[in-house]
Amino acid sequence: MKVRRHSRNYNFIGDTTTGMTFRWGKTFKDDPSKAPWPELADISISNHCSKGCSYCYRDSSPNNSFISLEDYEYILKSLYNEEWGNIFQVALGGGEPLEHPQFKEILEITKKYGIVANFTTNGVHLNYNKLNEIKGLVGAIAISVTSINEIVNTDWYKHIKEFNNYFKINLHVILSRDSIKNAIDILEGKYNDVLDGINAIIFLTYKPAGRANSDNILSNDVSFKKFMSLIDKNSCCCSIGFDACFVPMLLSENAIDTNYIDSCECGYFSIYIDEKMNVMPCSFCDKDSDKYNLEDYTFDEIWNNKLESYRSNLKNSCKNVCTNKNMCRGSCPYYSNITLCYIGGENNDIS
Repeated sequence: MKVRRHSRNYNFIGDTTTGMTFRWGKTFKDDPSKAPWPELADISISNHCSKGCSYCYRDSSPNNSFISLEDYEYILKSLYNEEWGNIFQVALGGGEPLEHPQFKEILEITKKYGIVANFTTNGVHLNYNKLNEIKGLVGAIAISVTSINEIVNTDWYKHIKEFNNYFKINLHVILSRDSIKNAIDILEGKYNDVLDGINAIIFLTYKPAGRANSDNILSNDVSFKKFMSLIDKNSCCCSIGFDACFVPMLLSENAIDTNYIDSCECGYFSIYIDEKMNVMPCSFCDKDSDKYNLEDYTFDEIWNNKLESYRSNLKNSCKNVCTNKNMCRGSCPYYSNITLCYIGGENNDIS
C-alpha cells in the first residue's frame, strides 16, 4: 500500500511494504521546509525497563509506567488528519516495548489504523516465540547495542536468517567515546561474519541525558576522524545510516553524498509522543516550553501552531566555514555539546 500527500510545495510518497519514502517540494530539486502533517511519530509506550543500561537517556527502570491501550489508540486517532490522512509509520520505544503487558495489542491497533509499526528493543526478550507471535504486525525491529560482540550468543541471533522472511532486523549502535573503536571495526568489515543477516546498522549519537553522562560523548579526536574517513568507503556487509543528531558532522566533513542526507526532521517532518501523551519535537527534548499534552490541545493545534515557536527560534548560528551550511540546522537545541563541528556564535537556544 502507498501513502501519498501532494500540495504545491510539499509532496510525499511512502510504500508500506518496503518502507521506502520519497519527499520533494515544488519540483524534484526543491526540499520542503516542513510537512503539513508529520510523516512519522516516535511513540514511547512506557518508561519501564528491567535491564538498567548505563547509557539509558530516559533513565528507565522497573517502574510499571505503561501507556494504556485507550491512550495509545487516542494518540493514533489524534494523528489522523482529514486532509492528509494517517502518518506513515510509528517507531515504538520505551522503556522496553517488549515488557509492555499489552504489546501485541498495541501492534494490532496500529495495523488496524493502516500504520506501519516498527520498534526498538534492547533484545533481552527477543526470542523465537516472541518473534513468531508478532509476525505480520511489524515492519522492522531495531536492537540497541554498544558492541557487536553483545549479539552473538543471543536467542534472536540464532534464528536471524529465518526471521528475515518476516522482519527487517536493524542494529542501533550507540556512538560514544567508549564505542568509537568498535564502530571503526564495523566499517572496516571486521564483523561481517557476525552481521550477515542484519538489514542495516544505524549509528546513534550518544547524548548526556538520563543515566548517560557527558564524560562519554564523542570527541573530535583521532579515532573520530578515522571513523569519519571510512564512512563513504566502508567495507561493512550491510547498509549503514545515522540518526539526525549526527547530520551536522556528516555535512561538515562531506562524509557522504548530500543527496542521501536529511537535516534534523524533529518538529518538521516527525514528532515524539511519550507514554503520558506529551508531544515534543523529539525524545531528547528537555524543555517544558516545547512540551504540549494531548489532553490540553489537539494535535493539529500543537503541530501547526504551538511548535511554530520551536521552529522559528531554531537558527543555525554556526560560524564554521562549511559548504553544506544551508542544509544544516546547526547544533542540537537540547545538547549542543554533541555537535562536534559547531564553531562560534551562540548555540541554538530555543528557551
